[in-house]
Amino acid sequence: MDQYQLVHSNDYPTAFRNGAGVANGKSGKKDKLTLENLDYDWHPFTTHLLRGCDETENRMCRSTLQPPGHDDLDARGTFDRNEVKKELKRLSGDELENRLGITFNKIDDVLNRVRAEKDGKISYKDFLKEVQRYRLSSEQESRVKQIVRIFAFTEEFSCTPPTLFMIFITVLELALFVYTSLNLPQDYGVTIGLSSPVPYCSRLIYNPARRWEAWRFISYMFVHIGIQHFVFNMIMQIFVGIPLEMSQPGWVGSLRVMVVYLAGVASASLGTSITDPDNYIAGASGGVYSLISAHLATLMINWQEDSAIKIQKVIHKPITRIIRLVFISLLTVHDVGFAIYVRLYDPENRTGFTGHLCGAIAGILVGLVFLENRRVRDWECCVQVLSILFFLGLMTFAIVWNFFADQWYNEEYFPRPDHDLYEYGDCKNYGYI
Repeated sequence: MDQYQLVHSNDYPTAFRNGAGVANGKSGKKDKLTLENLDYDWHPFTTHLLRGCDETENRMCRSTLQPPGHDDLDARGTFDRNEVKKELKRLSGDELENRLGITFNKIDDVLNRVRAEKDGKISYKDFLKEVQRYRLSSEQESRVKQIVRIFAFTEEFSCTPPTLFMIFITVLELALFVYTSLNLPQDYGVTIGLSSPVPYCSRLIYNPARRWEAWRFISYMFVHIGIQHFVFNMIMQIFVGIPLEMSQPGWVGSLRVMVVYLAGVASASLGTSITDPDNYIAGASGGVYSLISAHLATLMINWQEDSAIKIQKVIHKPITRIIRLVFISLLTVHDVGFAIYVRLYDPENRTGFTGHLCGAIAGILVGLVFLENRRVRDWECCVQVLSILFFLGLMTFAIVWNFFADQWYNEEYFPRPDHDLYEYGDCKNYGYI
């Protein structure tokens, strides 16, 4: 059997580029995506899995032996669907996308479209036809469909497996918000409003006088100040979190997004406790800002791959990166501008801008390390090591500060601990979470 060497598509033989790749004197994507050209890419990856056709093979193979229509692709034979699926999923994102022209999320979809025999064997030629159909549909669609794909993320992103973490955390936050809202009149004598009340007595809110209850540094994300605060956080969380989780392949992708989200939540509370030690903290903004900046992290670590990708799907085109960068820039300008306005004209406003900033920093530092890097380069490894060390250094400093700040100051840095809050204090009869 001939030995095949791995090459990029731009290294197609002259016969492919100038022969099959030209129609009516013009070269186009459709011509470049001939079965022969696709075979040139795919055969080196599947040659050890293929079983050639002979008289003893199954019906699918035997049918290819009969003229007319028999060609070299028919002679390649068949392979086991599960074997090739397992083999393809071992490849890096760079090999899949830049060399084979298919994303990790689309492997199952393309393979499942190919008719299989009872023993699970599929025809190599039929498989190439499905790859060709997939490539043509994703690369030669209308301008309207391209615009839809930009916002729907349908090519780069996948709902299989589902976005379990973002669904779980959003539903849990919704359930606790509804529970709190329903119990406010009964237990505290107030009703939920657009921007009130502040549930000071919640056992989940970050209370600076109860800092030894360490869970509050995380659980505050389940507490929201009014309907407006909750709705805004949930809209932003869904809008930026679900696409991010969909872009991370497999079940591990959900775990990666969970790490990024919780890192933002913890960083926001620890950062705020240092810069504004008397402030209560509520809401999921730290996690949301971490998700937002994590998009920036994925752009940074995959910038070259997105620019050079062979498949050239809409989601990898520059306009998508521009949309993400513009969105992040507008949000940053808004937050900075609003923070300046609050400082000058509304000093009573207790919005946790420090928490937003700390969550965003965590999203970048943790995202660079945990989110998918489709092709790891040596310098990127150095950046990832520095990022995680910097993040751990900041977290360690914040934790140590929370333990020893009162000892380092002549006066108390944090509010005096309130051990009797729920036994004899104002929250004695406060019954909801």
